[in-house]
Amino acid sequence: MIIHRLLIAAGLLAAVLCLGASASQAGLYGTARWCAVVDNGGNEMTWDCEFDTIEDCTPAVLGASRGFCQINPYWKG
Repeated sequence: MIIHRLLIAAGLLAAVLCLGASASQAGLYGTARWCAVVDNGGNEMTWDCEFDTIEDCTPAVLGASRGFCQINPYWKG
């Protein structure tokens, strides 16, 4: 009975912590050298790091209203 209550409390705590996550943190995916960085508004940035050259990246940010190409800070050459 006590274990059951502890498990419920832990589940509720995890749910509250997940709901309180900030949307201002960047979403980063991909491992290529160049990233298309797009401002989604509300301090939310998306990093799409799947471009080998800046020429490949440029069309991805031209279609976005607020974006630019940036070298992937986690790229390992």
